[in-house]
Amino acid sequence: MKRRQFLTLAGAGLGSMLIAPRIVFANVETDRRFVFIIQRGAADGLNTIIPYAEPAYRTLRGPLAIDNPIKLDGTFGLHPSLTGLRKLHQDKQALFVHAVASPYRERSHFDGQNVLESGGTSPYERKDGWLNRLVGMLPKSRGEAIAFAPTIPLALRGQADVTSYAPSALPEAPDDLMMRVGKLYDADEQLHALWSSAMETRALGAVNAQRKDAASVGRTACGLPLQGRRTARCHDRNQRLGHA
Repeated sequence: MKRRQFLTLAGAGLGSMLIAPRIVFANVETDRRFVFIIQRGAADGLNTIIPYAEPAYRTLRGPLAIDNPIKLDGTFGLHPSLTGLRKLHQDKQALFVHAVASPYRERSHFDGQNVLESGGTSPYERKDGWLNRLVGMLPKSRGEAIAFAPTIPLALRGQADVTSYAPSALPEAPDDLMMRVGKLYDADEQLHALWSSAMETRALGAVNAQRKDAASVGRTACGLPLQGRRTARCHDRNQRLGHA
C-alpha cells in the first residue's frame, strides 16, 4: 500500500474518533488529519462495539451484557449512549476494525502499552514511537506534530521534531503580564526563541484552554487545523484519568 493510500484510509477511520479523549496527528500535504487516540485501559471494547449476535456473548458476559445495543449490522452494535458515533458510521465517517491485536501475549499492561506505542514486536525493543517514525517520512510543512498531553507519549517520541500542549488548570495570566515577561526575553537569543515558541503553542490552545475534559480538548484539537497548521496531534485519555 502506498503512503498516500495509507493516510487516506487512516484519516477516514481514526479521524472520526475525535469524540474520544488523547490525540496524535501528522504532517501531510492535504487537508486531511491523521489522528491517533490512546485509550490506556479506559474503554471496555465489548461495551463499545457489542457482538450482540454472537451466541456465546450473553453467556460469557453475564450481567455486563448490553441488552439494547444500537445495531450496526447483523452482528455488531454500539453501546446505547453512542448515538453520535452511530451517525458518523451512517455517514461513512467511522469504521470499526474487529479482532486486531499486537504480537504481545503476556499480561503486563505496561509492556503491552510499550508495544502498542513503539510499534515493536516485543516490549522495549524500540526506543522511539511508530508515529514519530511516520512523521519523519512525511513532507515537511510549517507545522510540527503536536501531542495533547502533559508529556509527549512514546508513540510520538523520536528523531522527528514534535511539540506538546496541555490545558492548564491555573487562571489565565493577564496579557499585560505576558507582554512584560516577553520584553525581558527580547534581547536573549536563546530564551527569546523559547518564549516565542511557547507563546505560539499557547495561542493554538486558546480556545477551551481552561478545561481538561475530553470534549473541550477535542474541540481544541478540531480548531487547530483552522488556524493554518497542517499537523499531527496526540491526546491521551490518561490525562483525563489523572495518570501521566
